[in-house]
Amino acid sequence: MAVELGGVSGGSIATAVLVIEAGASLYAAFCPSWFTVRSPFFHDQKAREGNVQAIRQGEVVATVLTVATGAASAVLVQSALPLIGAVIVAAVMIGGYEYSMGHPATDVGRSNGSEYSALDWGSAK
Repeated sequence: MAVELGGVSGGSIATAVLVIEAGASLYAAFCPSWFTVRSPFFHDQKAREGNVQAIRQGEVVATVLTVATGAASAVLVQSALPLIGAVIVAAVMIGGYEYSMGHPATDVGRSNGSEYSALDWGSAK
């Protein structure tokens, strides 16, 4: 029995989800966590420039492998959805690393008293 959602096969959707997860895992394999990159440990050391270079090299390798995985999966399931997912997860991961390198963590606190303060990305500068 073939499953479809809005004219897209279930296999294409499942494959895209797996490609997205695999892509995020590739960035985790080649780069430190976003938490580590935002930490004072990362920003306050003498080797920061070398670490930034290494992270960007990791971004390149992870992007090439993620997009290649998406392209191969797209061929297998005959749908562009896995490739689209690969490009989206690559953009999100690169954006997260670049944001983390440019915005060191600070003591954000809970200025508005909201339990949702963790969702306020603008307050962490």
